[in-house]
Amino acid sequence: MKDAQISRLKKLFELSLTLSGDPMEIFQHAAKLIGELLEVKLVCLSEIQGEQLNFLTVYMDGEIYENAGACLLASTPCATVEDTKDIRVYDQVKELFPEAAFLQDHNAVAYCGFPSLDNHGKVVAITCLLDDKPHDFSNEDQEVLRIIGQRIGMEIERKRNLEEKERVSEVLRLNEDRLYQATLVSGTGVFEQTYGNDSIYCSPELRTHFGWDADELVTAQTFTASIYPDDRKRVIEAIRQAQNSSGNGLLDIDYRIFRRNGEVGWLTTRSQTFFETVGEVSRAVRTVGAVRDIAKKKIAEQEQRIFATAFQTQEGIIVTDANQIIVRVNQAFTIITGYSTEEAIGNKPSMLKSGRHDSLFYHAMHKTLHSEGYWQGEIMDRHKDGRIYPKWLTITAVKDSDDKTTHYVGNFSDITERKRAEEHIHYLANFDWLTGLPNRTQLNDHLKYALSLAKRSNGHLALMFLDLDHFKDINDSLGHSIGDALLIKLAKRLRAALREEDTVTRLGGDEFILLLPGVDAIGAAHVAQKLLDAIAESYRIEHYDLILTASIGIALYPEDGEDLEALSKSADTAMYRAKQEGRQCYRFFTQEMQAHSARNLQLVNALRHALDRNQLQVHYQPQISMRDGAIIGAEALLRWQHPELGMVSPAEFIPVAEGSGLILPIGEWVLRCAVRQAKAWMNEGFGLLIMAVNLSAVQFRHPDLPELVTRILDEEGLPPEHLELELTEGVAMHNPQSAIAVMNNLQERGVRMSIDDFGTGYSSLSYLKKFKVYKLKIDQSFVRDISTDPEDKAIVSAIINLAKSLGLKTIAEGVETEGQQAFLREQDCDEMQGYLFSKPVSAEQFDALLKQGFAA
Repeated sequence: MKDAQISRLKKLFELSLTLSGDPMEIFQHAAKLIGELLEVKLVCLSEIQGEQLNFLTVYMDGEIYENAGACLLASTPCATVEDTKDIRVYDQVKELFPEAAFLQDHNAVAYCGFPSLDNHGKVVAITCLLDDKPHDFSNEDQEVLRIIGQRIGMEIERKRNLEEKERVSEVLRLNEDRLYQATLVSGTGVFEQTYGNDSIYCSPELRTHFGWDADELVTAQTFTASIYPDDRKRVIEAIRQAQNSSGNGLLDIDYRIFRRNGEVGWLTTRSQTFFETVGEVSRAVRTVGAVRDIAKKKIAEQEQRIFATAFQTQEGIIVTDANQIIVRVNQAFTIITGYSTEEAIGNKPSMLKSGRHDSLFYHAMHKTLHSEGYWQGEIMDRHKDGRIYPKWLTITAVKDSDDKTTHYVGNFSDITERKRAEEHIHYLANFDWLTGLPNRTQLNDHLKYALSLAKRSNGHLALMFLDLDHFKDINDSLGHSIGDALLIKLAKRLRAALREEDTVTRLGGDEFILLLPGVDAIGAAHVAQKLLDAIAESYRIEHYDLILTASIGIALYPEDGEDLEALSKSADTAMYRAKQEGRQCYRFFTQEMQAHSARNLQLVNALRHALDRNQLQVHYQPQISMRDGAIIGAEALLRWQHPELGMVSPAEFIPVAEGSGLILPIGEWVLRCAVRQAKAWMNEGFGLLIMAVNLSAVQFRHPDLPELVTRILDEEGLPPEHLELELTEGVAMHNPQSAIAVMNNLQERGVRMSIDDFGTGYSSLSYLKKFKVYKLKIDQSFVRDISTDPEDKAIVSAIINLAKSLGLKTIAEGVETEGQQAFLREQDCDEMQGYLFSKPVSAEQFDALLKQGFAA
């Protein structure tokens, strides 16, 4: 080496020892000196973030650039630096890596890349040197670059620690701000008392509650003196108990106070006392708590007790103010009149007028009431549903101390019993016998009338098709009497949720049609959501608490039809879309639904010929042992490449295949291909592999499944223990007893069974013990965020522990990061699969993976 070279290397070595300060300044200084001393055109110091290289510092032609962009690591020579964790030198590099755009952009000929590792030996940064002419990177140069790489690795780790510290500080600041804003908005006062210090910290809101000045010194004595005398002993005793170390330190108490202005207030305090233990003695050291004003709550409770006592009667009660505005009604009022409390309050009793009485009748009633303060007699009123009924009514005027009328109280009872028979005949002709809803006859009449109005006025009209979700399960499990009682309660809720001019009709079973005259799309959406919310509230039927949900389809006049048949068809189509998209929702009829139906028909027709025309392929995704990283199995996954439709997603065509029955021949073909391929790999010497094949619900419930599996295994010559059939949790739990029988049959034939997507369904532990399975597959929805989401971590950990307690293996799907892999290994998961190792590949590509030495 020449003296100049030795001098240059010494400077580089000194640089690696003396760099200090801000990490970005160090990166810039390092890039510049490396570029100048080694006389290269470009030096790029990059941080590895996932699959990307982020250019932190670039030295080029004497200039320094910060955060100069990013590129995919895999397409660059830097990937080889990461793989080897050592310096890599290339000549004619742009020809060796033609997909690396930055090599082409800078006409790179010579390349030298050196890694920077963190404390765990992981490559976190790569610095590459480029030149547009051949360059000799000597061994001495490379040794010093290694030393610099070590220092850069330390600075990268320091940089990340600083960034994380800043992030945590910002989160803490935001949380503190949210807490302050929450207490401010809610009017909650906060206090903190440290024992041994006389003063108590009180927030401004707390001082407002007690009436204390902003600068007033608050002590325990100040607080005690503010408590209402009758409550003082009880509060002091509760505080004493909370400060006793034998308890849990929690105080939750309501009490009255005297404010400085003489007001009596109601407060509630919830606090926690913390203790310190020295030796065997524990003592209270600090109490923190929150205080809220509950005066309005206490007043409301008192009024509620008074009215509850007075209103516990079978007679209807209606209370108005002096201006005859309704201010209170009881439950009997609602039962007799049909109007809810919300509908009645704010209205006048005239809302019940039948029109059967003239003005002279009401004039005489008011005259007697004003002169005597009392009126009694029979009156015809109108029910909310429109029927007119007779009732016996007593009205009493309530006067104050000045003999001024402040309220009127009416007591009444329904006396319609003698007309019940006649009304019942009318009822049967026009209403559903079970629910009391209008029948189809009334719906037709109402729709004709509503359509005529809409046509004349160019108005709107909405028709809804409502179908209950899984109602059959209630009838099958609890009996039709429970189901009928549930429908009756549901009908009441539907009626209560609609306007008087709206019509809700029960078609039969669990299907309903709702007619909403004068309602456009916005109004229909509002009503639909209101109905869904009302339906979803709990129902108490005998000793059962039941939950219902519904799916609603909406059709609008005139866009979706101009008569009952067309509107019903459109609403029915929209309702089935709501079913498909998760139930418990509503959907408007759209032309896209027609397009979707056409698309389904197109897929069914194309799928019928997919096998004959060799459009279907089976890809395989490796399953990896957590213990040693070896490939121990493969999952067979179906793919469909159509010459015109392109690559069709399994999520789209599998449901179509199941609905059309094509899943049976296709599923048999997939099973045969997978078994045949497993046998081929066995013949090549990879005999320990397990082939996993998914079963659809249709396949699993087919009575010939066990015989079909055995026949294919025998014909292809694969031992049954090398085949694993995957069954989703939902399919297994649909009919557990039947599932147990099928699993037992397959297990007796030597075939392995596993539960796919575990955790997304509703498994019973008692049935899980009976299922003849040997493995649980953890659904990727839980794996995706296990590095950051505490709930997903807890769920995955629980599944693994559950499996081990039952003697089952676990495999996690969708593993994409090393962080996920590390957590799963820590939890002692047995196997894994995902893009971290390989995407699903063809049999030829999978064969190459095996031959590259990934197998055990």
